[in-house]
Amino acid sequence: MIRIIRPRLPTHLETSLLILTQEMAGTPVPERGEHAERMWERKTVRRDVYRPVREALEEMAPGVDCCMYCGNHLADTVDHFVPKSRCALRTFYWPNLLLACSTCNTRFKGNKHRGDGLVGSLLIDPTREDPFEHLDLGLASGVYRPVEGSSKGQWTIEVCGLNEGKRPRVRAEAWLNLAEDLQGWAQARTVGDIKGMRRKIYRMHTQPFADVCYAALHKAVSEKAPQVFVDEDPAVLDLLRDDEFRAAFQI
Repeated sequence: MIRIIRPRLPTHLETSLLILTQEMAGTPVPERGEHAERMWERKTVRRDVYRPVREALEEMAPGVDCCMYCGNHLADTVDHFVPKSRCALRTFYWPNLLLACSTCNTRFKGNKHRGDGLVGSLLIDPTREDPFEHLDLGLASGVYRPVEGSSKGQWTIEVCGLNEGKRPRVRAEAWLNLAEDLQGWAQARTVGDIKGMRRKIYRMHTQPFADVCYAALHKAVSEKAPQVFVDEDPAVLDLLRDDEFRAAFQI
């Protein structure tokens, strides 16, 4: 999971979401949950609102439409961060909508929600906060662990199934691919192969589980970097700190 910047929507789409929210607000409170489900499946909503919202989320997402929870690519559903069943008024609220893979949206997260005891959610919202403050990703293992003392990190790992199934193994493989691509990028730069450099950057940008690359970039400038990368070729750490390389990822 990585930090994602949420842009404003086009005015006409913002207006459409506002009109739908106003309709929901005019619905009697006991009926809002069921009405939200019906509105979400309304043909005109799916065509004129759901589709362009999903496209906007796909533009926001890292990699190729990476799930904003687990990081896998080709996510294809719009998820309600706070579920419709918990707050129907947020059904068409732009800051409440995230791009998710069907596995996270239905099998793991679903309608699970828990408050943080204050005014927010215990689940990390990557469009509002930096996940790296709560989550630590082991590059070689592909396993997520909560940052010490972070209940948000622990809950997010559990509710999104971040360490379930093959996810850790695929992240570990993504790290191996990234290390190879880093060295390929450096070799291309040495011989002035601009096209080759761009190809490697594109590959790193678009591989599944884009969170691996961003976690590596984050760890490379931390105080613990020498310990984190102790088993790696020293050139890998130097490249992750390279200003030109980091600029390609807007770091």
